[in-house]
Order: sequence, then structure tokens, then C-alpha cells
Amino acid sequence: MVAPSLSACVLIDGKVVYARTPELIYDLASLTKVVCTTELALRLVESGRLRLDGPHRLWQPGITTRLLLQHGAGALWWKELWRAGTREDMVRAALSEPLVSRPGTAHAYSDLGFLTLGAAIEAEVGLPLDQAFAALAPGAARHLSWGHPNAIATEGGLQGVVHDDNARAMGGVAAHAGLFGDARSVAAAAWRWLAGEVPLAKLAFTERGLGSHALGWDTPSGSESSAGPRPPADAVGHTGFTGTSVWLSPARRMVAVLLTNRVAFGRDPTAIRALRHAWHQAAWLLAP
Repeated sequence: MVAPSLSACVLIDGKVVYARTPELIYDLASLTKVVCTTELALRLVESGRLRLDGPHRLWQPGITTRLLLQHGAGALWWKELWRAGTREDMVRAALSEPLVSRPGTAHAYSDLGFLTLGAAIEAEVGLPLDQAFAALAPGAARHLSWGHPNAIATEGGLQGVVHDDNARAMGGVAAHAGLFGDARSVAAAAWRWLAGEVPLAKLAFTERGLGSHALGWDTPSGSESSAGPRPPADAVGHTGFTGTSVWLSPARRMVAVLLTNRVAFGRDPTAIRALRHAWHQAAWLLAP
């Protein structure tokens, strides 16, 4: 078995065309990066409070909003920041962590990079991330929550609180992880990107950096991609460590969400990779 449970939902033109146990609530892990942090960053870019290709006073030289969203800022991928102390200490540690490459020279998926982005969002909005999410993206925030007492348990029977150690030490609210939701709610939050409710969405889907990532969103990375072996040419999506994934096709007006708690069976990614690969490919066949 891949996971003790799973939930799925597919939307076409905003309408549910497939759903399996869509009411089950899961730790979304890194889906937080796209449904929350990426949208907030783009809203601040649109309003001029962040520059897509400009620096921020909190960031190290050479880092820009674009590079953070594309995972090209040179930030370390992960570190046990929870050892630093308070949430504020952890954010300072992320901001000051030495870069592993010069900004703009290499692609490296990074939780620390998104924490760096989250720090700038909080500074510009003047609110903690969860409050900024509710204030600037209420259409997404109303579907999701930061933790949930009825969520399906993850590793070691952990329930109701985020699985990621750093996010948990930050009170369950972080730019890289922390959101919880069911498949229908995640699909509804993601659908907003195709329905014209998120600014600069087309740019976010197409501005690919040095690697597979565009602005926040990932793109298919070969025949073994979680999007399946033959995804639509315009597919964009994201995965989460706990066993979650979401893929979109703007041309097909389609959103496909698969949620699991695969970490309850351990951290080996082999089985969940195979399931995502097969399930998302099957989901694309639902489009007319």
C-alpha cells in the first residue's frame, strides 16, 4: 500500500467531474507554497510592494522575488531551523543562512528560499503570514486552514498539526508548509488561478527559470513526472512531502488534486511517485 488513505478531486471549468472521499482533511505540506505564498507574492508584485526582478531589504545581495519563486536564489534546500529558537529566530536564521550558489546560476528546490520570501511578504503587509493570507487572498483562505483537529494522521500518528518540523516549530504557519484542507477545497483554491482571480497567473505558469519551476509552480520534468508520462503541454503543478499533489492545465480548464498521508508508512518516496505518475495521467483523460 502507498498510504493508509487517499482523497482526490478533478475539476473541469470549475465543476467537479470526479471525487473520491473528497471530505477527508490532509496536511498539504508544500502545496502551501503555491496556494498561499506564491499568490501573496504575486499580489504584492502587482501592487508594487515587491519587485519581481528587484531586491528586498531583508534578502542577501542578488536575491530577487523571481529567483525565490523559481528556486534559483541559491538558498539551502532545508535545515533544522527549529533548533534556532523562536519563530523570529528561525526566520532570521533562514535569511542569514549562507547561499549554496550565486543567485541566478543554479536551480535548487528550497524551503529556506520560501521562508525568505515569506519574511518579505510579512514585512511588506505588516501582518503574520496567516493573517496576510486571509486579508489578501480570502478566496483561497476560506477553503483552507492552518492545522485541523480532524486531519488524517501523518507520521507516528501525528494529527492536527503540521508534519514539517520547521513549520511546526513556527506555530504551524510558514511560507513553505502549514496549510490543511480536503481535496475539494484544494481544487477550489487552485481553480481560482484558472478563473482569473489570481493576478499574474499566466506569467506564473510560463516564466520558467533555470530548472523545472516557473513562478512558484512546477512544470513536468520528464517521463517520470508526477504529472504523468503524457501531461498537457501547459501543465503546471506542485507536490507535498506528506503525499499531496495538484496539477492544472489552463488550456483544458482543469485541476486535478490527489491527497494522501503516505508518510504514515515511512519516508521512502518510491511508491507515492508511482501513484502520482499513474493517477494524474489517468485524470488528464477526463478532459473532453
